[in-house]
Amino acid sequence: MMDRHIVFKCPQTGMNVQHRLGDEPADRTHVSVSCPACTRLHLIDRASGKLLGERRG
Repeated sequence: MMDRHIVFKCPQTGMNVQHRLGDEPADRTHVSVSCPACTRLHLIDRASGKLLGERRG
């Protein structure tokens, strides 16, 4: 798997945030991302690039 960029909406600020998902071992389904919009951590699904709990669609 190669590095890829994702865009997610910060649930705290509503801002769109771009983040690079690195080529990390796939032993976890989610990765923690430090959000530059609100400085909190968000969990991102490695496969879909969506926030944990975000509806698909």
